[in-house]
Amino acid sequence: MDLASGLAIFIIGPLLVGLSMGLDRKITARLQNRRGPPLLQPFYDLVKLLSKRPQMLGDLQGLLAALSLMFHAAAFGLFAFGGDLVVAFFISSMGAVFLVLGAYSAPSPYSHLGAKRELLALLAYEPVLFLVIIAMGANGSFLVSETSHDLLERLPLALAALVPVLVILLEKSPYDVPGAHQELVSGPYVEYSGPFLALLEMGRMYQLAFVYGIAALFVWGPGPLTDVVLKLLLVFVLLFAAILIDNITARLTRRRMVLFMLTAGVGLIALNLLVSYLTGVI
Repeated sequence: MDLASGLAIFIIGPLLVGLSMGLDRKITARLQNRRGPPLLQPFYDLVKLLSKRPQMLGDLQGLLAALSLMFHAAAFGLFAFGGDLVVAFFISSMGAVFLVLGAYSAPSPYSHLGAKRELLALLAYEPVLFLVIIAMGANGSFLVSETSHDLLERLPLALAALVPVLVILLEKSPYDVPGAHQELVSGPYVEYSGPFLALLEMGRMYQLAFVYGIAALFVWGPGPLTDVVLKLLLVFVLLFAAILIDNITARLTRRRMVLFMLTAGVGLIALNLLVSYLTGVI
């Protein structure tokens, strides 16, 4: 992948995620017979947060928020420039760890509770995401630039396993456990405000861009324009599936979230790999 293309993906990726967040709010509002906020509301929120005076409860909150953003951005940057998916996964995981450490650094019981629930979310979705990446490279290379073009044909169940991963990352029912909006308001973000909260929100955009990017590798078009359209269409389908699940389900317990992801999520990928092996695909 050339430098210009990688740079364009790195810049446009989080912007598209911001638009998807605005679209998420719009679609959710329509499903609930509401008008909803403007499509660009996530960007308005970022500008407003960046304009506020910085305040912290803990001395390390700002540093840990910046490190979380840096690692998530580095992971997506490695993806954008065609790097190794496994390395990018572990870099992104460090960004999630710094989010948890930032929540623990604040002297607040609500922040600590949010951090504990965020750790459970990591335990639930990270093994599934990691196995999806391993499955993608089982028949070739882990480099983004060398990804096989028949992933959707070989690994349809692995793509399906990404749906609950997105449900957790988007903090939607039935697995909005870290935020638990009925109880904790915003989970590990609860004691963040102003520019430091903006850093975490930007880090979240890069994290989602990385996961959406992994999903987009499952489809390829015959030409550059067709390829982009197919990838955006697949991402929209996954987003709409997460929104639909959110609006037709109630929040489940932390235990059920972890059990489902470590059984159904891992099971789907294992079954897909087993079938592929028995049929000689890999």
